[in-house]
Amino acid sequence: MTDELRVLITMEAAWHRVPGGTGRVAVDLANALSRRDDIEIEGVSAWHFNQPSSNYRPSIDVRRLLWPRPLLYESWTRSRRPRLKTKEHHLVHSTTVVAPPPGAVPMVVNVHDLAFRRFPERFPKRSRKLFERSWQRILERADAVLCPSAATSADLLAAGLDADRLHLVPLGHDPLTVSPETSLQTREQIGVQGKFVLAVGTLEPRKNIPTLIKAFNKIASSHDVELVLAGPIGWGITPEELLSSLDEPVKNRIRIIGEVSTPQLAALYTEASAFCYPSLLEGFGLPVLEAMSYSTPVVTSKGTATEEVAGDAALMVDPTSIHEVSEALKFLLTSESDAQKLANRGYQRSKMFSWDATAAATVDVYRKLT
Repeated sequence: MTDELRVLITMEAAWHRVPGGTGRVAVDLANALSRRDDIEIEGVSAWHFNQPSSNYRPSIDVRRLLWPRPLLYESWTRSRRPRLKTKEHHLVHSTTVVAPPPGAVPMVVNVHDLAFRRFPERFPKRSRKLFERSWQRILERADAVLCPSAATSADLLAAGLDADRLHLVPLGHDPLTVSPETSLQTREQIGVQGKFVLAVGTLEPRKNIPTLIKAFNKIASSHDVELVLAGPIGWGITPEELLSSLDEPVKNRIRIIGEVSTPQLAALYTEASAFCYPSLLEGFGLPVLEAMSYSTPVVTSKGTATEEVAGDAALMVDPTSIHEVSEALKFLLTSESDAQKLANRGYQRSKMFSWDATAAATVDVYRKLT
């Protein structure tokens, strides 16, 4: 029988104002690890009076440090305080690039991407400086770095990480069963009756939503379809700015609905006629995998990590080309048999990914360090 490993894992991303993909990974990975018999897992976070939103609530016990997040993050990246108490643990796992100081046990760090370096102008100045300090500390302190895609692996190696500390561990997704009642209720709640194109993700610059809206505007006059944008409002652009240049009839067919519950999101994926994710840069692209797992035909960005995730099971476009995005959407909306074939391929490909598989690969890395 394999000895049980005791792991202290950072869960602060679940409390971020916009948890996004990093919050999703932290919560779902911790949940998957906690289901294993060979792991005892405890979370750690900054000081909070409140719980995260229901979408990001950890199922594991989380120890709170006596430091609020801004102070904790600044101190972790500028000093060696506060150190984590790890006397009862075999290793520490930081689920984000903002990692705690090194201690007496090995440390594993998830680095999802280096977007703050690739697109510095698209990040708030304070966040960019925080992430840069964090990355430098990881180069100095991390015993192992987990990344979700070959694209991110290449970026990390180019940024100075040595190959023997780098481990490619794809992310996972475990789809829910969506009842007809949930689908109907979700449609009623957001006010969509017919066909719609779905986009999911935090509303922020690198998600490239302005290009999607311009592409939708090109096909709106010839297709009876709506556009639904689901996900937290982030930074860099407001819903009003996104829609400001559109005619009123097109504006009325675009619904920016903000964050929705996990069951509602599953229903949206299930009901959507197409899913479009023209992101400029992703570490992995969980929404692409999620859409495929619900048999939704996908349009996404070629030459990025999302192309790795989708393989041959999505339509690939130049994310900066309004023409390519609009033509891909037009194809899926008018060629139903081809769209269904693509959806079926996506569904089969999605079975290659699960959170249990991600947890197993993560534990393999743990074992190499202990």
